Amino acid sequence: MATSKTKKPAPATSPAEAPIVSPTTVTLDALARELGPADGAFAARTYAGIPEEDLVAEGTRIDSQSLIDDAPHFVASARRILGSLSGSQRAKVRMPDALLPLLVAEAGRLQAMKRAHDAEATEAAGARAALEVQGRSAMRDGIGERDLCYDGLRNALGARRMARVDAVVGRADSPESLAKGLEALASFIEETRRADPAQDAQLLEDYGVGADCAASLRATAQRVRGVASVQVAAGRRVTQRALDLQDGRVAIVIEKILRAFRAARRVDGTILVPELNKAAWMFEARSGSAGKKAPPPGQKPPPAGSGAQGDAPPVPVTEETTPILGADG
Repeated sequence: MATSKTKKPAPATSPAEAPIVSPTTVTLDALARELGPADGAFAARTYAGIPEEDLVAEGTRIDSQSLIDDAPHFVASARRILGSLSGSQRAKVRMPDALLPLLVAEAGRLQAMKRAHDAEATEAAGARAALEVQGRSAMRDGIGERDLCYDGLRNALGARRMARVDAVVGRADSPESLAKGLEALASFIEETRRADPAQDAQLLEDYGVGADCAASLRATAQRVRGVASVQVAAGRRVTQRALDLQDGRVAIVIEKILRAFRAARRVDGTILVPELNKAAWMFEARSGSAGKKAPPPGQKPPPAGSGAQGDAPPVPVTEETTPILGADG
C-alpha cells in the first residue's frame, strides 16, 4: 500500500527577514553610478554651522578605513530596508532622499583621500629607507678611508709620531663624529707637509697619504655630513588633518541616517536599522541598562559614556549618549 507523504510548508519569511546584502556585492563606485551625484545645496545645509575643528575632533575617533569599508554595505542595507517598507512605514523614516547619495559621495571622497595619503606615506617610507642605505654606505666608505689613511701615516711617520693622530682621529659613532675625525686627519697631513716640505712631505706622498689624501678626506667628510642632514619632507597633498576632517563629514551623515531609522523603529518594531560592522561601536547609543562595549582591536576607543544598542526590539530609552555633531539636523 502506497503511503502518502505530506509536504511540510516552508516557514514564512517576512520582508524584514530577507537576507542582508553581502558587503562584497556592492561598491561605492557602483552606488555612485546608481544614485547619481550628491545635491551640493543639500550638502552645504547639512554641514552649515558645524565648526571645522569639531569635524576634525569627531574624525579622530575612528580609523578612515573602517568608515570606507562599512559605507557600501550600510547604504545597501538602508536601501533594502526602505524598499521593504509600506508607504506608512516609509513615512516614519524621516530622512531626505538626498542623504544616501550624500553619504556615498562623502565616503567616495574619503576613499580617494585615504589612497592618496597611504601612497604618500609609502613613498616617504621608501625615500627614508633609501637615505638610510646611502647613510650606511657613506659611513662605511668614510671609516674605510680613515683606516687606510691611519695605517699609511703610521708607515710613513712611524709609531712614535702617531700619538697626535690618535688624539684627533676620534670615533665613528655618528656621522658628525666621523666627519670631524676625517677633517682632523686632513689637517694633520697638511700641517705635517708644511712643517717639513723636504722629508715628511715626500714620505707622505710615498705612502699615498699626501695632498690628494687630505683632499679626499675632506670630500668624504662633506659627503657623510650631507647624507646625514637630508630629511624626507612629509607628504602635504593629503594631510592627516584633512583625512580626519573627511572622517567627521562621513560620520555625521551616517549618524543622521541611523537616527532616522532608530526613531522609526521605536514607533514600529518591524522596521530594521541599517547595519554597520567595523564602525558600529562609534554609533551605538545605550539605554540605562546596557553595558559598555569596547571597540574592536586597532580601533580608536570611544569617549567615556558611549555604549551599545543593537537592532534588538526597542526598549524605552532612559539615557542616551551625546549625539554625533549635526545629528539633530
